[in-house]
Amino acid sequence: MRPRIERERDPRTVDLIAVIALLILVFGSICYLTGPSSEEITTAFIVPSQTMRW
Repeated sequence: MRPRIERERDPRTVDLIAVIALLILVFGSICYLTGPSSEEITTAFIVPSQTMRW
């Protein structure tokens, strides 16, 4: 007899794919957050002595 072809995936395979995807996501976010900034920060800050009228 031939083995039946199952349409559903093995739950272990789905778990393995999910773990690999999470590891890639965590590694990518760590590299993004700790990597060097490609742009110089040119943000202008408000000096505390300045007054603003609304």
